[in-house]
Amino acid sequence: MRSGLALRLSRAAALALLLILGVGAGCRHRGAAWAVPAQPVTAGVEIIVIGQPRESRATRLVAGELERVLANAAAAGRTPIIAWLGTDLGRPGPDRAHPCPDPHAVHAGPALTELTRVVHSTGAAVWGLPGPDAWRCGMTGFEARVTPTPYEQPGVAYVLRVSEAGQVALVSSCELDTCTIAPPAEDTLLELVALDFSFWHYPALASDDLTAALLSQQAALLEALAAAPAVPRLLLSPIPVESAGAHGVGGRLQRTGYRYLPEFVQQALTDGLFVGVLGALERDLQVSEDLSNAIHRSARTFVSKPIFEVVSGSAGGPKHTPRTSRGDTLLPDLETEHPGFARVIIEGERVHLRIHARRAGRWRVAGIELPLDPEPLPSLREPPTIQPCHSCDPMRGAADGEVDVPRGPRPP
Repeated sequence: MRSGLALRLSRAAALALLLILGVGAGCRHRGAAWAVPAQPVTAGVEIIVIGQPRESRATRLVAGELERVLANAAAAGRTPIIAWLGTDLGRPGPDRAHPCPDPHAVHAGPALTELTRVVHSTGAAVWGLPGPDAWRCGMTGFEARVTPTPYEQPGVAYVLRVSEAGQVALVSSCELDTCTIAPPAEDTLLELVALDFSFWHYPALASDDLTAALLSQQAALLEALAAAPAVPRLLLSPIPVESAGAHGVGGRLQRTGYRYLPEFVQQALTDGLFVGVLGALERDLQVSEDLSNAIHRSARTFVSKPIFEVVSGSAGGPKHTPRTSRGDTLLPDLETEHPGFARVIIEGERVHLRIHARRAGRWRVAGIELPLDPEPLPSLREPPTIQPCHSCDPMRGAADGEVDVPRGPRPP
């Protein structure tokens, strides 16, 4: 009898420990906007962001929901632009006969084949970047002529111009360390600036000479954009600027953060060249209204304008990150560790950020609405707390703060 009671108590203690640590897979689904379903947006230009798809059941589920979203968009008379940011090829290890898949068959599995069919089913423009895994396996895009990919990739640095009617065109041309941008068009709504920093964040992926050449080209592209007429611009990259996941500053796999970007990218963000960032890498979904506080925590730097960020890296399935292994600089306004993808809808002077996440066997949608071209931040403003605990008293230290970080509705 005592042994049975002891067994029940030990099981209860183990369950309590799991709940405290948040070890249950996919347990985090936070942010006030999840409580109220996002209202549909029937007009505007739409960008769908998928990141890190892989051969998995989650990729098949994402393909099914994406097919429904694309059908609804077609019924509303619009064709979205699809951004494919990195493919998850799995970590090389002793359990795999070959560290990397055959380059000619990397997207030939059933799940990725289905996803590829869906993204091309409505004639949508599909653009992308390889991300770290493709670099690791020698599929950087330089081999694009002999290795078909589901997306168009002119290089590791290019600019897409989107018209008010949703038409997208490649307007940049880069060769060596020189880049040019086509003259502006009167009906330009925004520009998408695609930059892949995989070789920078993971130095083993490229030689020093190749890294230097690619950085020179990316710097030349941003220099050309800075000299061009100002329009709203979004940065597309497999690597986010800041992250609340394992790759964020202070996280177990710390790699990402404003402080870790090339200096010319830091300067572009500080000067307000981008109004938003669309990234991946993390195996979760995150939406942040403004990165300015996170950038201050990361690098003690004040940016001139608000910058929103969408992290969409769970198209191939999520990966739980315990709170003790997560980044400290960013507290997203929406986040979830579930399979899904993100949508960015520009309607007039507003941008609607949407997350589609599959939770408990059904799809849920949450969203945030922001101005497309926000007002500059004040020159004099109160700095955010730089304590590891976001809610702690900055004068008395972290020990005086709340035990946990609140992630529910914000107080008025």
